[in-house]
Amino acid sequence: MEIIIADKAGYCFGIENAMKMVQDTLESGPEKIYTLGPISHNRQETNRLADQGVTIIADEDIVNIDSGCIILRSHGVGKNIIEAIREKGLPIINATCPFVRAVQKKVESHDAAGYQIVIVGNKDHPEVIGANGWCREKALIINDINQLENIERYDRICIVAQTTIIESRFNEICDAIRSRVKEVVIFNTICSATAERQAAAAKTAKEVEYMIVIGGYHSSNTQKLVDICKSHCEKTCHIETIRDLDLSEVMKYQKIGITAGASTPDWIVKEVLEGMEEQNKIAEENVVVEVATEEQPPVVVEEVVETIEKDEYDDANFDFAAEIEESLKTIRRGAEIEGEVIHIAEDEVILNIGYKADGIIKKNDFTWRSDEVLSELVQLGDKVWCIVTDLNEGSGNVKLSKIKYDNRLVQKQLSDAFDNKTILEGTIKDISGNGLIVDIGFTDIYMPASQYHVRYVKDLNTLIGEKVKGIIIDYNPKRRRAILSQKIILEKDMKERREQVKEMKDKRFDELNVDDVVKGVVKTITNFGIFVDLDGIDGFVHRSDLTWEKINEPKDIVEKGQEIEAKVIAKNDEDKKIKLSVKALMDRPWDDFIAKYNVDDEVEVTITNILDFGAFAEVIPGVEGLIHVSEISYNRVESVASVLNTGDVLKVKIIGINPEKEKISLSKKATEEAPARPAPTPRSSNSSNASSGDRERSSNYGGGDRNRRPQQNHSSNNRNKTVYEETANVTLGDSFGNLFDGLFGDSEDEK
Repeated sequence: MEIIIADKAGYCFGIENAMKMVQDTLESGPEKIYTLGPISHNRQETNRLADQGVTIIADEDIVNIDSGCIILRSHGVGKNIIEAIREKGLPIINATCPFVRAVQKKVESHDAAGYQIVIVGNKDHPEVIGANGWCREKALIINDINQLENIERYDRICIVAQTTIIESRFNEICDAIRSRVKEVVIFNTICSATAERQAAAAKTAKEVEYMIVIGGYHSSNTQKLVDICKSHCEKTCHIETIRDLDLSEVMKYQKIGITAGASTPDWIVKEVLEGMEEQNKIAEENVVVEVATEEQPPVVVEEVVETIEKDEYDDANFDFAAEIEESLKTIRRGAEIEGEVIHIAEDEVILNIGYKADGIIKKNDFTWRSDEVLSELVQLGDKVWCIVTDLNEGSGNVKLSKIKYDNRLVQKQLSDAFDNKTILEGTIKDISGNGLIVDIGFTDIYMPASQYHVRYVKDLNTLIGEKVKGIIIDYNPKRRRAILSQKIILEKDMKERREQVKEMKDKRFDELNVDDVVKGVVKTITNFGIFVDLDGIDGFVHRSDLTWEKINEPKDIVEKGQEIEAKVIAKNDEDKKIKLSVKALMDRPWDDFIAKYNVDDEVEVTITNILDFGAFAEVIPGVEGLIHVSEISYNRVESVASVLNTGDVLKVKIIGINPEKEKISLSKKATEEAPARPAPTPRSSNSSNASSGDRERSSNYGGGDRNRRPQQNHSSNNRNKTVYEETANVTLGDSFGNLFDGLFGDSEDEK
């Protein structure tokens, strides 16, 4: 009879590690030891531990336990369970399989990131229940492709696998979800040992006539081995111990295969082999045991079979623990390794480093500060990186140093950051001389005051607590010195921003053309005009281009932040300047005036400005005319301000229009009735003797007749005549009028 033992049969590393933790705790732990659920799905092994005083409890029993130590099962538990144990103040030993813990971490992080978690597995399996506890028990648990109804309603999904699930089923479900959901993150968290075990079992089942699967009836991974083997070998049986095996049935076959679940200890497998050997006492039968060894990737396992004669077979040929130990990593002094915290004492931390011996870190190798408490710095189950300083610290354990690892890591990180010009972020924590000490997370680094900012900072103490970012501009590995600069980043950012702004402004400038109508927001208001933001560039509106109406200041008609519409009236390509006009989009008041009014029309006006030679009055908004001093009254006007005030509303007559210069002459007195002339004063005898030359001179000064001379024709076809301007000359006759009438008597004309 030939027996083939499939590769990877029996204990996986996770179960073996959990069992070791329980055994170590039994030998040195507290009086009472509890396991939260069965430490593994193997009834015989849990019974053996129970005989040694280990009690299995359920989650709800935690509230009733006040002392002792609780060991978490290899399948893991939910986050809320761990928190409940810690609230009770009970010691925790986390025997969760590293592969299962990886599932929990991915579930927790992606749930926090907003993903809907999908766990492919059996909803009743403790591993799945525990993993669901790390995403607030909100996971969708899928074990069949037919359970994907309404999966499309989720936008983001993260998929993980029960570590013992069949890989083909996992891939099938992932493919179906990927085709129906927009964003899918997939983690194939099937235990590599599980995949290897399943592949090896399938290969062995194809080669034998009868296949034996050893493992707990409630073990998920064992049941999957049964399913896989049955798909390749019809004669497959599932047993827990030798007592469940029908040896008479087995003896009918010449080629028999054996595999075992991950929670099956090697002593149970040995019992099965010994039972078969006992049954097969016929001397002439040779039992050939083939042990498969892995040479290819885990999914497709090729086996090299070694034949051993019956009398050569002993326990040493079936030492699964030895096989696991041989697979563990080798270490050397100075190596960097990662370990899991399995014990915390006052002065040391013990790690499982995947080696035949545990690693130990003394307190002075864990932290620089003697006042720190190790139990506050690290928790059971935490991963810690360290450096091997001695392979045997005296008691068989490997001596480790976290401080040396941290120092090496810091120098490597500084070197990489310097070489790659990595931007580092940190917080200013202290002042040192003429510089700053910046905490960048993994270490403190020096930043000279001159490298803090492009501007000078007078008091460095005001910067403590400020966030900064910079790059290392100098690094000396021998002196372990690095210098951080934020200034170089600020200068680079400022330069890039200037270039971006210039590029944007140039592009926007090129897009604008004269006569374009644009919209913008008032950015700045000055006495001489306003600046308008035109999507990144400024346009200028002179105060004279704001409105046709007369204004005192631009702020009287616009305000900062106001959106306005204007017309581009000029571009300066050299200086990149834009000139705008708001009033160019308005109707010209002068055109309205010309269309509505003519010379001799009487209109109501408002006085807007008082000058020595007259007053300006608004005819319509945006159009003003001049009332010359001589057109205010028939009586002599000593001062315009004495008879008119700004804001006065009065009726005037239009006496002149100059379309070319857009000027208007107005007359107030033309709307009034001229007063009667006083009777002439009799002349004295002396006056009658006045020479004709004197009368001629009097006549030349104009007497009072100058002010009463006939008005010129103001008809519409004579608009260009008699229009007063600010430069109009006033003659002496206009000024003196009838001043000399009483002195010289009536002129000859009046006689």
